[in-house]
Amino acid sequence: MNSDKPGHDHDDIGCLEAIEAFYAYLDGELADPQAIADFEHHMSHCRSCFSRAEVERLLNRRMREAGTGKAPDELRSRVRRLLDEF
Repeated sequence: MNSDKPGHDHDDIGCLEAIEAFYAYLDGELADPQAIADFEHHMSHCRSCFSRAEVERLLNRRMREAGTGKAPDELRSRVRRLLDEF
């Protein structure tokens, strides 16, 4: 869908394509400058995709923060025993 707004040179990629590019973008793996611009343009006007991106960013940040702690010794022992049984 082309926009008739002056200075707008993007076709909207739509939600399906945005979702397909979603994790690559969030992980910094989307390398094509036009694909990045198209994704960011879609995010700038689609509240649904923007909200989903914000939740994913928050979740990723929380998971990184939580991953820095050390598991309790009892849990580590139980996991080690389970792995030994395989």
